[in-house]
Amino acid sequence: MIAKSRQVLVIGTGPAALMAASRLALHPEIKVQLIEKRKAPGRKILIAGSSGLNITHELPVPEFASQYRGSAPAGFWAPVLTKFPPRSWIQFLENELKQETFLGTSRRYFVREMKASKMLRAWLQYLEEKGVTLRTGAEISDITSSGVCLEGGEIVNADAVVLALGGASYEPEEMPLRWIRIFEQKGIRVEEFRSSNAGYEVAWKKEFLAEVEGQPLKNCVLTTALGSKRGELVITRYGLEGTPVYTLGCVGKAQLDLLPEVSHDEVLRKLSSVKENLSPLRRVKKKLGLSESTLALLYHHAPRAELSSVESISRLLKRFPIDLTSARPLTESISSSGGIHFQEVDAETLMLRKVPGVFCAGEMLDWDAPTGGFLIQGAVSTGYRAGEAAARFALERVT
Repeated sequence: MIAKSRQVLVIGTGPAALMAASRLALHPEIKVQLIEKRKAPGRKILIAGSSGLNITHELPVPEFASQYRGSAPAGFWAPVLTKFPPRSWIQFLENELKQETFLGTSRRYFVREMKASKMLRAWLQYLEEKGVTLRTGAEISDITSSGVCLEGGEIVNADAVVLALGGASYEPEEMPLRWIRIFEQKGIRVEEFRSSNAGYEVAWKKEFLAEVEGQPLKNCVLTTALGSKRGELVITRYGLEGTPVYTLGCVGKAQLDLLPEVSHDEVLRKLSSVKENLSPLRRVKKKLGLSESTLALLYHHAPRAELSSVESISRLLKRFPIDLTSARPLTESISSSGGIHFQEVDAETLMLRKVPGVFCAGEMLDWDAPTGGFLIQGAVSTGYRAGEAAARFALERVT
């Protein structure tokens, strides 16, 4: 047996941290220790995968790479995703963690179990079998090129450190994040965290909510200043949730196409074909088969003048106006934008320029992506890159 002559610390237990540890653990000369500030590992994996865990998407790499936003240099994401692409991630889950996966109709991949708890247990067991140790209830207070300092003053030396400290979503008890001060004290630029993949507030009438709160607006197209996205929205007490608003939500005026499969002319033809002397809204109810929530939206929130003729109500159904007033807070958002600016790390290795031997991965870096598998893929792909680079650094380090 080869004696482990190098030590690498991985701080965090999210998907980026666990992937970095998985790569490091393949080197028999390296002793790997995971350090988690909470009493139990993987909190955000468990939150994100509580009701169906998207693991990736079937888009080819060039299109996949275009889904990412943030301060990464042009051309950063395609090589990262090529080195550890969706197919490799799926194979790791199936072959190493023994998790069955499947491709959904939305082109998203899921674990068959549909929850993250089983996957997390399998991943931790895999790492334990590879010799990785886990320490919980230990939070870092400083980083250096020779290791980390924990709260309370304990120093843990290492030949390299991988930081995967996470973003700012789902952190109701820690705003702002405590780890930010470590970097600010070293003059490392951290972009302010903001809500992303979050619901947006809409000033609904109480009568409208009394009828349809919690109900979906199915198969509609939301258009904002950021573009158009088709999918399902859910009416909530404060506004809207769902993939279209997560992806394209922004403060300002938006529109809903409530009948995206039918043209304006076809809607007008159907409404005009009614022989009875019915009001335009009653014609809509009779001919278009709209859901209760869509009809309630028309009744309570349509400008009254737009309901006066079949021509205007036909236009309204294709371009229903809606005001998005603000995003929901970080404590409720699926992810966050912001984090360590990419100018602070070497793009090839993700090593901090100002603290050699310390590498960053996952959502603590300044990037963001839509839901649907892009977030976790970005985390594991950057974890892969940081883990590989940290292994090379530790093995080549002169002691």
